[in-house]
Amino acid sequence: MQSITLRKITGKTMLPLRKIIPVLILLLVMSIPVLAADSWDLNYRFQPGLLTADSEWTPALSYDVKVTKIMWSQPGKQTFRKYLSAHVGIRGTLAGDVDLNSEPLLADAGFTTAINLYRPPIVSLGDQPGEYRTEREGFRWGRLSLSLLAGYESDQSLDNRNFTGGGEIGYALVENQDLKALIPSIFVGYDFVFNDHSDLEQDLGDNDDSRRARVFASWKLPVGQWISGSLDGLNVHFDLRYFKSEGLSKAYRDAEQDEAVYKAGALSYSFGAEPLWGVINAVYVRLANGRIPPVTDNDTTVMVGLTVWEE
Repeated sequence: MQSITLRKITGKTMLPLRKIIPVLILLLVMSIPVLAADSWDLNYRFQPGLLTADSEWTPALSYDVKVTKIMWSQPGKQTFRKYLSAHVGIRGTLAGDVDLNSEPLLADAGFTTAINLYRPPIVSLGDQPGEYRTEREGFRWGRLSLSLLAGYESDQSLDNRNFTGGGEIGYALVENQDLKALIPSIFVGYDFVFNDHSDLEQDLGDNDDSRRARVFASWKLPVGQWISGSLDGLNVHFDLRYFKSEGLSKAYRDAEQDEAVYKAGALSYSFGAEPLWGVINAVYVRLANGRIPPVTDNDTTVMVGLTVWEE
């Protein structure tokens, strides 16, 4: 795909919303502990490291913070348990050199209804003391979900920003033991994209809202388990994302900005239930290529870093 260099707009021409959005994101971050304290579950992951692209290096921080509340659910051990949840979250990557960052900043909220493809085994006592007999085998095949989502997306320079709203269906693998890990988690979504501001679209003489289909697939392979029991914490991650936009002008399509592909692979080692020095959950190296909208430039990046304070 073609790489496009965006022109920079001066502070005098920035929309007021450009100044407001960072404040709103900060307020969201500050509100997360309050929400989590009120029967919301708080999950977070921070990954400081070094990012390189085009033979240049910069410090970077990837983050993923989400609070979730189960609105309704069936008992945990019930066969094909169903539940409804709500969430608010932020995620993305911040780099010291903005031009080297090919990942967006995202904030979203939504509702998800899901069904666990799970059935507990039925076990009875055997003929001898301490013996058990399985009357019916159980299974754990993952989770199906349907989500309604609304969000805000931006590149780190805040030059391209959109409001989004849409739906998503997904299948998530809830365990990756043995050969089950070869089955990907898959999510398919369709969003209405409402343009807030875009340097790219101003350059192309277009300022239209659009629609966007997306397909995500990811794998987590426990290669350490396959090699040796002493390497349980060694994992390989693959991430593949495809985006296709509709309703954009011919100039946008000619610039090859109506389609995007993002590919990433990572090698990590997790320290399990006992973080190294009490704070380091894992170490990793990640290679990525492509772009995630609304980022407009395709880059190949490498990030080496740590996962800390993960919950």
